[in-house]
Amino acid sequence: MARGVTHVSNSNASALIIPKQPPIPLASKPAYASSTTIVRAKSTTKQHDTSMDDEYGAMNSSGKTYAYPTPYRLESFGTFGHPPVLSTTSTPQLPRGVIDPAFVNYNTYGTLNADRDNVLVICHALTGNASLEAWWGDLLGPGKAFDTDRYFVVCCNILGSCYGSVGPSSARPGYEKNNAADVPSNIPRDKNDRAIYGMDFPDVSVRDTVRLQLLLLKHELKINSVKCVIGGSFGGMQAMEYCVMAGATRPVGIIRNHGNGGLGNGTGEKRSDSGTTAYGIGEFVTKRNGRIEPFVRSAVPIACGAEHTAWQIGISETQRQAIYADPKWDGGRYDPNDPPSSGLAVARQVAMVSYRTPLGYHKKFGRALTDESGPSYGSRAPWQVKSYLEYQGKKFLDRFDPVTYVKLTEQMDSHDIGRGRGSIERALSHVEIPVCVLGIDSDVLYPLMEQEELVRCMPNATLRIVHSDAGHDGFLLEQDQVAAHIKSFLYSHD
Repeated sequence: MARGVTHVSNSNASALIIPKQPPIPLASKPAYASSTTIVRAKSTTKQHDTSMDDEYGAMNSSGKTYAYPTPYRLESFGTFGHPPVLSTTSTPQLPRGVIDPAFVNYNTYGTLNADRDNVLVICHALTGNASLEAWWGDLLGPGKAFDTDRYFVVCCNILGSCYGSVGPSSARPGYEKNNAADVPSNIPRDKNDRAIYGMDFPDVSVRDTVRLQLLLLKHELKINSVKCVIGGSFGGMQAMEYCVMAGATRPVGIIRNHGNGGLGNGTGEKRSDSGTTAYGIGEFVTKRNGRIEPFVRSAVPIACGAEHTAWQIGISETQRQAIYADPKWDGGRYDPNDPPSSGLAVARQVAMVSYRTPLGYHKKFGRALTDESGPSYGSRAPWQVKSYLEYQGKKFLDRFDPVTYVKLTEQMDSHDIGRGRGSIERALSHVEIPVCVLGIDSDVLYPLMEQEELVRCMPNATLRIVHSDAGHDGFLLEQDQVAAHIKSFLYSHD
């Protein structure tokens, strides 16, 4: 046992009580560096082997749509103090750093109270949608973690998705009234010969997605205050941006004139006399109980970190390279009736390996064959694991397209809480709302040291650990454990 760490056991759980230590540079990423209680819950995996269960139900674009009323300026436009990024597209008629129209799909569950503050916001992962019941259904409903008798639950889609929000498959601005014959040949089209964004869809960051969601909450739904924001994986990254933009105190000395993403009239940010900018820290506030408070009152980020690391970017890039290597890719301007399906299927297979664990694959497949009469090794060996991965890749083709997958993995790679905000430590030091960080002990994609870093950097954060053999996808598959942690946290905080 490590020096200075006390281990406490009981019949229900074990906890590590870690003493307070001096701050340690982020680069060293120590296992534990602050006063934290870590609760390890027992796995809720049922007696039958669920280690390779499918984490998603039926996926569709059902729900409502929020459309931003004016051109939506992206982070690349300079909203956070960066200069506009010059367009490299071959079609310069698309404005740089702007989406117009910008719209996002969402669903609501339960009833909004008179104070308009009994709100839970649920953020989905990379290939999820706004239909919460399709992927976290066991957590939704009366008496459950997302108690619809108690809370007004909002689930928003993300910018760039293919599930009802503006994205690569959306109609291309400027060509809505053109006949197909009048559209230049280099403009991407869909199966109906309609001009679409395709690969010319702007580069979008996690911040861009979260700011549009915040505008939806404030201006479309007229929410006064959000009780908690909850999300896992890519959804956890969104939850962390909510923490910084809407759950933090503003830096002292900053003059604010909320730009298109804040609470004002869209005139942009001003600089203080010192030349610094707030870069979205504490951007969204509300007046509640006679005080100015953060718009978001608590958060539960799950299985994510403060930034997308080289490890995670590398795994994303491997998937993109699988798509690029498909001869049908053609720089993203492929025939919509003959897309690079093989490349996308392989990309999904790579992802499915990274989402799970060696133990999970061993317990489910071992060296088993689908046909025991076949060869036991070699190029014709019918491995069960091969059959499983091929099935997952093929199944994915029914609900996703290659360009959307490329663009969304790039958006995920944009995740960096510290970008333009001084540092990760500086940005997170302003997050004073209660935050319950959930990590999965077998997660090889977003390992526990990243959740420990989050807790170390936020002044009012606690780490809870989910035990699972399922790896990263444990946040979807271990729903009983996840629900128990969420319910306990929600009941213990306003």
